[in-house]
Amino acid sequence: MTFPRYLWEQMNEVDEMAQASFFKKIISLFTPGRFQGTEPSQAERLYYDILAASRQPVLFAEFDVEDSIDGRFDALCLHVSLVMRHLATGDESAKMLSQGLFDALFSDMDLTLREMGVGDMGVGKRVKLMSEAYMGRLTSYDEALTSGDKAQLAVALRRNLYRQEEGHKHEVALAERVQGLAMRISAMPHTDFLQQKWTSAQFTL
Repeated sequence: MTFPRYLWEQMNEVDEMAQASFFKKIISLFTPGRFQGTEPSQAERLYYDILAASRQPVLFAEFDVEDSIDGRFDALCLHVSLVMRHLATGDESAKMLSQGLFDALFSDMDLTLREMGVGDMGVGKRVKLMSEAYMGRLTSYDEALTSGDKAQLAVALRRNLYRQEEGHKHEVALAERVQGLAMRISAMPHTDFLQQKWTSAQFTL
């Protein structure tokens, strides 16, 4: 189940101009700098910085992640997952921030769908599918990282980031980098998150 492909399947009900508008809006969702004009909450600020980290050129140039709608969504899911799994190990305040991060991610996607003219019922269905796709990725990455099994993580990246069944030439090298990033994030005190003492650079590979 993949969010972008499902959404594209729904586009037979709109004309070509609407499709072009849809494409421009959904691409902007995965581009840092989209969020302007309002003061973000703590969870939204964290989300924006993770979003920026997920767009780092090294991920697409060095590790050959596809720079497309699918690729950007999957890269964002990976980075958000690493932070959420760490916050989930903290106290109630950290867990609330983890929930807020999840809410910020899907509130933003909800907003994007509404901006392109999707009705209330359609938005609900699409966001539900997006959240299910995300939770599947979170579970897969968390299990692999918790086990410490680099090969298992490489398979998770192959299926969820590269979207392949056969091995990808960069999956093992990327798994090493993801393990390193997960360790650095896990070493960050939960209080740093609660006191907003983080930078986007701390979430980059």
